[in-house]
Amino acid sequence: MSRPRLALLALGGAAALARALWWQLEPAPPGPAAAPPAVAPRAAAYDRPTAAAPAAPAAAAPSLSARLLRATLVAHLRAAPLPRELADLFAAGDGAEVVRRLAAAREPGSAALLAELQALCRRVGDPADDAAAAEARSQLRAAARDAAAGQALEALIVARREAGRQLAASCGAARFDPAAIQRQLEASARNGDAASLEQLAIEGAAPPGRLTSAALLGAPRAQLYLALENLHAQPAVARSWLEAAAKRDADAEAIYGACLLSNCPPAPDPAAARAALESAARRGAVFALGLLARDPLAEDARPWSPADSLVVPVPPAGLDTLGLSAADRYAWAALAGRLAEQGCFGLDLGVAAEALAARPRLERALSPADAAAGAEAAAALEADSGAGARRARGCE
Repeated sequence: MSRPRLALLALGGAAALARALWWQLEPAPPGPAAAPPAVAPRAAAYDRPTAAAPAAPAAAAPSLSARLLRATLVAHLRAAPLPRELADLFAAGDGAEVVRRLAAAREPGSAALLAELQALCRRVGDPADDAAAAEARSQLRAAARDAAAGQALEALIVARREAGRQLAASCGAARFDPAAIQRQLEASARNGDAASLEQLAIEGAAPPGRLTSAALLGAPRAQLYLALENLHAQPAVARSWLEAAAKRDADAEAIYGACLLSNCPPAPDPAAARAALESAARRGAVFALGLLARDPLAEDARPWSPADSLVVPVPPAGLDTLGLSAADRYAWAALAGRLAEQGCFGLDLGVAAEALAARPRLERALSPADAAAGAEAAAALEADSGAGARRARGCE
């Protein structure tokens, strides 16, 4: 029995950080004992008021561009939860104040958040990226010719331009000191901050042992990278790290679900795979949403994955063994489409186009009975999980 193949592309000088992941159907033989359970890091808090504030009047609903920008911050700042106050300050253009607070903070994760914000600002390009808009339009037309989906995409394209301008303005106001940020990362890492250890490993600026240290301290991305590193040679260890990462990171839980479906030892477990994928999707994981909303017979459907993801897993075989009905898939596709319409996928128009196309693509093949069941299932899923998914992606 052959072992699963793993294609790795080095990122940032660290061989453990993967850009592509390929799985075979056959499960690998068990390896050494699983890694020890990780300890969860503490959440960060920055300049949070200690006294109870008076009740504020209900705020107006954020604009689509504001939701796009908040979702972008949530997607890119993964070291620790960014306080909503700082996210709002940044979205309002006050990047200088956000950088000042993060630089002055000594909470776990603050240095890594600052480094991630600096990296995000370095990637800010033309806010009116016509090439991305044209590609998303073409992608949507190829997947589903649907007027409502097309209108939603056009609204996202307009809002993306405004969100891009806001992001560029806030990044322009920020005053990053790369040397000081590096010193802060190193100091936090020496003090045992999992997020800083993880960030240094991601940047390729740390010895390999620091990745393991970060994983043992509970950093989910470090746990995910160790899982990918061991998937070929030590699949049991890889599964243990994946399971640990899944508890704290929705994207890792989606990959764990796919692994359970294809090659996690000792054998495929479709029931557990479905539970993991549905849990990850309720937490806003793009890959999980794409798998659950996918027609298992479609050969041309691409995996949903943000353009700058560090890890891109290929959809596993055996999706038909998940036991999803046509109504189930329709419900997940409808949820994904609503998340896209509401700006929950940030500035990534490619993922938004995939999500907008999912519902009409499935709808064409539904019988009247399945269509009625699908509408009912979609309403129940939205009521049960829609608000949580939006909170997880920062677009509420």
